Amino acid sequence: MKFATTLLTVAAVCAGIASATLDVCTSNTKGRCPTAPACSAAKVSTAIQAAECSHNTRVAGVQTFAVFVTDHQYDASHGAPYGTCSAYTCTAPTDAEMSANEDCWTFFWGEGGEESGDGTGCIRSPVDGECGCENSSDGVFVEGSSSCV
Repeated sequence: MKFATTLLTVAAVCAGIASATLDVCTSNTKGRCPTAPACSAAKVSTAIQAAECSHNTRVAGVQTFAVFVTDHQYDASHGAPYGTCSAYTCTAPTDAEMSANEDCWTFFWGEGGEESGDGTGCIRSPVDGECGCENSSDGVFVEGSSSCV
């Protein structure tokens, strides 16, 4: 019985973990952050590329926006900028609910950004800076590919 309970607990925990899924944002605003998001971040990922934040949703539900804040300790790394990506599922902020911050980049899955598209370009290899993508299932970077799943 204890084994079955442990197995069910592990299964429930695993089901609740959201991995990154290829789903490129539709618009972005560079240099501005929400002043007070309507909810807490559903998922926070550190030391990732801005392109990873804009190209992948990170939550189990519907991601509406993500806020990327640059961590300058990685400025010399291939694929920079790197930083913290906070993913949200609540209503995205309006322009009036954003403030200037040169280290911030907000990505939207829907309307809301000042520019259309992801704004970041491709996800880059941390080894040599070549474009590619990451498979959602295992996080493996596939250099030269844009057809990851």
